This record gives sequence, C-alpha cells and structure tokens, in this order.
Amino acid sequence: MAEKIAIDYDEEFDDLYVYRKDKKSDFSVNLGDFVIDVKKDDGSIVGIEILQATDTISKLLDTEITKNDINAIKDAVIIVNTRENALYIHLSLESKKNIKLPIVMPAVHA
Repeated sequence: MAEKIAIDYDEEFDDLYVYRKDKKSDFSVNLGDFVIDVKKDDGSIVGIEILQATDTISKLLDTEITKNDINAIKDAVIIVNTRENALYIHLSLESKKNIKLPIVMPAVHA
C-alpha cells in the first residue's frame, strides 16, 4: 500500500515540504539546506523540508530550477535505505522536470 504524500510549497520563503500525511514526527534533524522529520518509535522519515528550494535543488542538480518548476510538482516518493550508520534518502519529485535528490544523513537511533 502506497503512503499518501503531501507537498506544500511556501513561495514567499521558497521552502518546500514533502511529508507523509498519515504520520506525525517526534523530532527533526537539521542538515543545513534540509530539515528531516523523524518518527521516534521506528526512526522512519515522515517529512523532508527543503529550505530555499530553488537554490538548493538547482545546486544539487547543476541545472536551473525555478519557482514555477517547484509549483508544478504533482507527486513525490520518499525511499529510505540504511547502510553503515547512515540513512540514504532518495526524494523523487514528479513534475515536468524529473527531480531526483539524494540526501545522506546519520542513522537515527530511537
């Protein structure tokens, strides 16, 4: 069963938030340009906030991403793999430009 993913974009602050609608986070991990929301009981990722989204995504992909590109996002997928005390988060954003972001963070132990 696929989880319901919500996408909120604050165009004024240029912050993009992708999150699982059916889960609430217990704490957040700040990774600079990203804030990762985590559920304490199982360490699952319930949300990813991308600060200054157009600049952050443009730098990561080495291509220009505009506010129109961000507003055109229709769906998202969050996939998490754990290896060697790190979480490898793959965030795919479906739009006219196929945006795939790899994010690495230290493993979270509840």
